[in-house]
Amino acid sequence: MSAIPTEYPVTMTDGVNDYIVSSASEYVNAVFKLGHAEKAEVAKTLQRRVSKS
Repeated sequence: MSAIPTEYPVTMTDGVNDYIVSSASEYVNAVFKLGHAEKAEVAKTLQRRVSKS
């Protein structure tokens, strides 16, 4: 992930469960402390992997 979103809420995922973050501080905590990812980014990564196969 290269940038912190400027519009919230954002859906995040821990790989199993999805949840909403409503601020930049919650987002930074989710990504850098917990290692979670933005759901939209995970979907893009999976789509790229499938198209390369």
